[in-house]
Amino acid sequence: MNDNAAQETRLSEDPEFLEHCYRRVLQELGFAAEHAEIVARCVSDGDRNGKLTQGMGVFEIPVLLARTGTMDVTARPEIVDEGPTWVVVDGNRSSGQWALTMAMDAAIAKAREHAIAIGFARDFNDAGAFGTYVRMAARHGMMAMATNNSLPLVSPWGGMQNVLSGAPFAAATPGGEHPPIVTDIQAIEVHDGDLSEAYFEGRRLDGDYLADPDTGDLTDDPAPYFERMEEYGRISDCRAPTVFSSPRMYAFNLFTEMLAGIINPGARMSPEIAGPPSYWLEPREEALTGGACVIVIDPSHWMGNDAASRRSDVLVNHVKSAKRRPGVDEIYLPGERGWRNIEAQAPVEIMPAHWESFVRIVDSVGLDIEALRAEHDAD
Repeated sequence: MNDNAAQETRLSEDPEFLEHCYRRVLQELGFAAEHAEIVARCVSDGDRNGKLTQGMGVFEIPVLLARTGTMDVTARPEIVDEGPTWVVVDGNRSSGQWALTMAMDAAIAKAREHAIAIGFARDFNDAGAFGTYVRMAARHGMMAMATNNSLPLVSPWGGMQNVLSGAPFAAATPGGEHPPIVTDIQAIEVHDGDLSEAYFEGRRLDGDYLADPDTGDLTDDPAPYFERMEEYGRISDCRAPTVFSSPRMYAFNLFTEMLAGIINPGARMSPEIAGPPSYWLEPREEALTGGACVIVIDPSHWMGNDAASRRSDVLVNHVKSAKRRPGVDEIYLPGERGWRNIEAQAPVEIMPAHWESFVRIVDSVGLDIEALRAEHDAD
């Protein structure tokens, strides 16, 4: 355990209240109503799906970038090029949430007409959890994939210098009686959010994913290398570069870069983005993220309406009826519990370190948590 007391007891909060708070804070920071609504909804989706570092934990990032001016809160993403089955969105240094929502909306519309569409985004800031965007397509009866790159957060296989992305990758198919199957993973063993989560909870990583910067020896302990940034609960630096556990994850990471960077017109690739995270504490003229790609497929063009949903239910029933190991009460599909939590409006878990940072953010813009709670309850 590190010098900080472990914060193992997670807090529980009403997601509707948190989304209200996000929206109000962003409006105080100069976000237009539409922009604040989109970012708040996307951050809340991370909370509701149990993404500790991509819900409230990620809210620090748009706040930081708006304060420094790296994110232009007055800018609006725009479609700058398109064809029948593809679209390019320039974020104009706006939020990733707005740019990716626009790219996904456009790709869904094109896939409805042409069966498949690809959307690219560039020049935008952090976009949070990518399951948010593929669920948009699943709700329209379509399959989707989505990824983006990031500042360098992992070393190549055999290396000990972060030059590759901490990329998210999400995919979803439409559900029927059961929720959609939603794969929402990262093409990296640990990113900066995972490191801060382990540090603040006083625990080690799940594997030897850090390389000592002097010796190259691998370790699972972030504490000796972790560099906390005052007043933040997630944003942090780590002196030890991260590594992959296998060549397969290394290859998968580069696959995400092929989509987000190599074939994305005008996008930067991860090695071309500055780091570490502390670099972004100062105002920058470039956006935090290099590029993103979304792919949407409408199977109704060759299967008929709802056929994919029915087939998904068949697969889910087989998976959930499999023989269970001792002590396992139910087998879940990826994304199932998050989807059910959203439907039930269930309370969400948040880390104490994230809550403390969030309260400071609320106070810093002249708002008060309890006043916001009363405001929300009165609506």
